[in-house]
Amino acid sequence: MRTAFSARHGVETETEYKRDRRDAGELMWHAHIGLSSWEATEEALDEIVDGLGEHRLDRFGLCLSRAMSLPAAERSGAAKETGPVLDADDWARVAAAPAQPHLGDFMIGTPAGLENTQAALAVGITTIGNLGQHFAFEPPGGYDDVALTQTTVQAIRALRGGLVHSYLDDGPAMQFSHYGGYLGWAALELHVVENLLGARLAHCYGGLVPNPAHRAIVGLALDHLRDGDSLGSMIYGDTVSYGRDRGRNLEALTTSVMIDIATQLRRPTGHAINPVPLTEAERIPSADEILEVQLLARDLEPEVRHGGPLLDWAWVERRAVEAVVYARAFRDGVLAWFSGQGLQVDDPVVLLLALRRVGAVELERAIRVPAPRELLGLETWKQGVVATVAERARRSLPRLDGRRIVLAALEVHDVVRDALARELPQAGAQVIVLPSSITPEQLARAAADEDADTVIVATYNGGALTLGEQLVRALEPDVTVIFGGVLNEDDGGPLPVDARPALEALGIRCVDEIEELGAALA
Repeated sequence: MRTAFSARHGVETETEYKRDRRDAGELMWHAHIGLSSWEATEEALDEIVDGLGEHRLDRFGLCLSRAMSLPAAERSGAAKETGPVLDADDWARVAAAPAQPHLGDFMIGTPAGLENTQAALAVGITTIGNLGQHFAFEPPGGYDDVALTQTTVQAIRALRGGLVHSYLDDGPAMQFSHYGGYLGWAALELHVVENLLGARLAHCYGGLVPNPAHRAIVGLALDHLRDGDSLGSMIYGDTVSYGRDRGRNLEALTTSVMIDIATQLRRPTGHAINPVPLTEAERIPSADEILEVQLLARDLEPEVRHGGPLLDWAWVERRAVEAVVYARAFRDGVLAWFSGQGLQVDDPVVLLLALRRVGAVELERAIRVPAPRELLGLETWKQGVVATVAERARRSLPRLDGRRIVLAALEVHDVVRDALARELPQAGAQVIVLPSSITPEQLARAAADEDADTVIVATYNGGALTLGEQLVRALEPDVTVIFGGVLNEDDGGPLPVDARPALEALGIRCVDEIEELGAALA
């Protein structure tokens, strides 16, 4: 079975298509899209492809609802969030789309990983992820991690002949202090998927890598790690520089797209370039907004081709090689450390489970690999931003002596949560940090059990108003509730709507910038 896109281009799988484009030195392009239903998403995708005219869209990432992480029989009970939930008839329609489908989030690494992978393969979709979520994603309500890991391994085995997608920025890689450790994690994933399970791994990076030099270093280093035989999934545009100022977002977009084009021209690796729409920090983008940045990116390509010689690639290559030397030594050190603890590191279930449980911070403390000064200076975004956000919060917080605060981020966007977990106690508060798997009911129960007077929640999934209503019903009326994140609600229309006015009408205090938190707490 082939997708319509593969059949049109005379290939059996996306692996074959990517290799052909890579070897020809051609750029590839990716768009991320996922409206409230597959019907709305399909219509928007057709509009984008038609609007591109002679420009080809090689692939699209389908942004599914988080409910897709649950087995099909359990999805009807999950909260409605942004993105479609596919039913049995939708899979074939996804495969008939005018660009190659990419299924990243809420597939591999989730309880429904195997059944979703099998459904995708049955219609010819052959790039499936996201392995990074196996390490960082907590399914709604929680899940047994042994069973989750066994399901993940079964899904990867089923994908032999396809591409196992892993978005490094979604997983523990971004928790390391510098990009040597980030790439060391990539080397560990590569070892599990390719050496132990015999599948093919396609790394993605970029959404949390705003520094242009770091983007180029990571791109080249991933290819060095594969000895020049990379087949990546896509390069995600810089998302962390985005806010509500679309002019500033345009600057970030232009910078990231230009460096990504230059890196692919320097070293074709099969990665498709994903320009991020200017509304990314506000809500799921519309078809027009996706088309706008796709056309802008195509206009930038000839400019980059003219200016390529201006870049100091020798410096970038040296840093990339240094990072890979460190990454391989780190990988070997981790395997030896686990083996010394009596773990069967040649068993992929055992190794994946150990990596999920131990995390990046402990590994970095345990595995001491010498690194050149220049590599140590390549600080990962999250390492720096948690400290920056913590400092911004510190300046705004009042004294909170005697306050009991429950703190939760209901999915993987945890930077602000981690910063507040550091700073709120310094202001005198007693803080209870909850896992991302927590449900609204569990959150309310925890607030009651802990006798909390304040609940701070970060949410990004298009269900902010529903969550707010559930919390207000469950909590005592004197509990202060503060929401941050992307506060919108999927109300059944094509695009989610701004939920802040309705949340504020419920008595919930909405915070757009961390500096506003002090006033909300006061």
